[in-house]
Amino acid sequence: MPNNSLRGAAAAALVALAACLVACGGGGGSSGTATTPTATSTASAAAAPTVSLALSATKASVNSPVTLTWSSTDTSSCSSSNSWSGSQATRGSKAITPGAGGQFSYTITCTGAGGTAAKTVVLTVPMPVLASSYENKNDIALDDPKLPNLQDIPGVTLEAGEQNIGERGVAFADFLQEGAFSAITASTFYKNAFPGSNPAKWPDSPAKLYFLRKDASGQWTDVSSQLIKTPSERTICVSPGFIEIADLNKDGRPDAVISCTGPDFTINGVFDDSSLQYAVLSQPDGSYRVVMLGVPSIYAHQVALADIDGDGNVDILSVDTGHFQTPIVLWGNGDGSIRVDATRFPADMFQKAIYGIRAIPINGKINVVVSGNPTGAQAGPPASNEFGTKVLQYLNGKFEYVNDLSAGIPRVTSTGLTYALALDAIYKAGYYYFLRVNGDYTGSAIVKTNATTGASTLLTEVVRGNAADTSGILKLTSAGNFVSQMGNCGANAIKLTDYFHYQCTFSIPLQ
Repeated sequence: MPNNSLRGAAAAALVALAACLVACGGGGGSSGTATTPTATSTASAAAAPTVSLALSATKASVNSPVTLTWSSTDTSSCSSSNSWSGSQATRGSKAITPGAGGQFSYTITCTGAGGTAAKTVVLTVPMPVLASSYENKNDIALDDPKLPNLQDIPGVTLEAGEQNIGERGVAFADFLQEGAFSAITASTFYKNAFPGSNPAKWPDSPAKLYFLRKDASGQWTDVSSQLIKTPSERTICVSPGFIEIADLNKDGRPDAVISCTGPDFTINGVFDDSSLQYAVLSQPDGSYRVVMLGVPSIYAHQVALADIDGDGNVDILSVDTGHFQTPIVLWGNGDGSIRVDATRFPADMFQKAIYGIRAIPINGKINVVVSGNPTGAQAGPPASNEFGTKVLQYLNGKFEYVNDLSAGIPRVTSTGLTYALALDAIYKAGYYYFLRVNGDYTGSAIVKTNATTGASTLLTEVVRGNAADTSGILKLTSAGNFVSQMGNCGANAIKLTDYFHYQCTFSIPLQ
């Protein structure tokens, strides 16, 4: 039998000899330098991080909470930016309660060994509709309440006889529910409907409604076809005046009421400027519908919207020197329909030349400022029809006088004009700021009036033909300046020389 122990010892010796030859550089007499073998790294690169971010709803109303939820992988830290900020966990959720309308971006950025990842989501909060037309004009976050000429808007082609925007028939709200203000306005038409009766070419045919919005570049665009499905429904009254905003049908979206009059000139020896009245109501599918209010043809020079009787429904106040010959109430039913009531204002307002009406919330009450021309106003109505400017409140089922602001209106000695009729009024810290015109609209002025005593101070006078005429509508900006709210501004702004007068750059500080 072979000797296994001797064979094992010989094998071990051969292995040792081979190791020595390698370590000592032996074999063939080589004199090379000794080397040490190295290992190759096989560790993989760190994984790239991932992030997810989501909102429980991408659209929400003001003060309605939504939940922001996020998670990440292969991350060690996260931070938030844009509409929220600070360090965040690598996964979690957060309740978001928007306090204002707008579009809000939420971004989360997470970092790990393999890099950085980010995700952004956008929450759209429609601009809320406030309780009254006064608030929806004066209390919204809009400091540039002006529109260009229609011919300056890309894609708009005026029809034959179309006369651009009625300068003061302009209002702003979030009609598209996109967290930004869009606009409603109307053009007027002259079609020589009454040959020989209208040499000044004032509006004589039904007007046309427009919805406008700004695009991403800030350019106003026409979105009328997007909001009014049937083109024929854009037809409204001949002379649309003031456009007021409120929520008439209680769906949380803005609606509009247009104060309407007819042709403002004598036809065949007869002057009748009355008109049917129109509202523009939001529909369940997001569109709008133009409807006639259930009221006889009246001379609605101006309207105001507020919840007068506290029943939760928006009501419409209108002046009328035509059919009823007294201010009237159109009680709102909460669905866009109304009930006509001509019995609530004092009897001594009957057959007065009252053309201005504003409903202003002050200290939890609605102060209704009604205005006409007082005795002595140049080119005013007969003395028996004169009225002045008075404040009323709805008490015990009737409107009652609470103050008379007719006295103390300054007469401007340099021009000899008395500015009486208040087309607009803004209340601030115990004072009314009136935009008043004289009897034949050849001039206007901003007048500051003590809300208690009626003492008045002329702040500025603007006579037709100078460089500072106004539209008849004031807006107080966040910087504390009064500006005109109006249409027909921009590159092709037109300076009219008749009934409407204005200046796009008009601005004076609150005093």
